[in-house]
Amino acid sequence: MRVLLREDKRNDVISQSSGHVLTRMHTESRSAKGAPLTSEGLQGRLVSIPPRWSPSPARNRPRRHTRDRPEERECHLQSLLVRIKDLGLGYDSEETILFKYCSGSCPKARSNHDLTLALLLQKSELPALGEPCCRPSHYEDVAFLDDSHQWHEVEKLSASSCSCMG
Repeated sequence: MRVLLREDKRNDVISQSSGHVLTRMHTESRSAKGAPLTSEGLQGRLVSIPPRWSPSPARNRPRRHTRDRPEERECHLQSLLVRIKDLGLGYDSEETILFKYCSGSCPKARSNHDLTLALLLQKSELPALGEPCCRPSHYEDVAFLDDSHQWHEVEKLSASSCSCMG
């Protein structure tokens, strides 16, 4: 990495590492308001000056979309800001909540039980079952204030964790 330094009578360059420059402050330093600072307070202090710009390896790589990541396609918790009156539960409230829901796919073979079940289905020893689906395994209650200034609590409205079921 190439760092350009300009000579300054107030600072001596001590070292350079990972894009930062360490300098030793001298008595000619001034405060933010321009008043001279005393040498007793600053003599020998090291100050880290971050670089103005440094190229990052991440900037040179093409950006991957989240749908390309396998962990984003598997069953996971997502959230969405929703107005209470848009939930379709009959409440009149302009209040907004963070509604959490489950989304994603479920791999077919997850446990020994699933492997055995798949084998028995393949041998036609069991009737056909549906595919496992991503569903909430735990829920949380949501409390809000309606337009008439009354508190309401809706049980099990939002998902708190997800898993593959079925």
